[in-house]
Amino acid sequence: MIPLLALGIVTVEGRLAAAAPLPRYDPPGYCMQVADVVGGSSQILNTCIGQEQESYDWLKARWSGIPERMQAYCDDVARAVGGTYQILETCLEQEAEADRSMPKFEF
Repeated sequence: MIPLLALGIVTVEGRLAAAAPLPRYDPPGYCMQVADVVGGSSQILNTCIGQEQESYDWLKARWSGIPERMQAYCDDVARAVGGTYQILETCLEQEAEADRSMPKFEF
């Protein structure tokens, strides 16, 4: 994974981002749905919940430094697939990388 905030606090137009509270999803419910897709595997359920916890912990430590625009966009993405901290974290990392590597347009 690409470390978000590798250069410190993320800013928007030179200001600190005004952070909304970290979204509240239902990891056990989400993971139960994932496990049910493959026949109700307890191993899949346990692994999913563990991964959700890792992502939640990562996000909790960094959420207030993430720009509100990214928070809102990635929350929408994560909710579109059932409300998952893993997708939220991945989306934020990808958005941060895209911000850092915006291509130049030349005529």
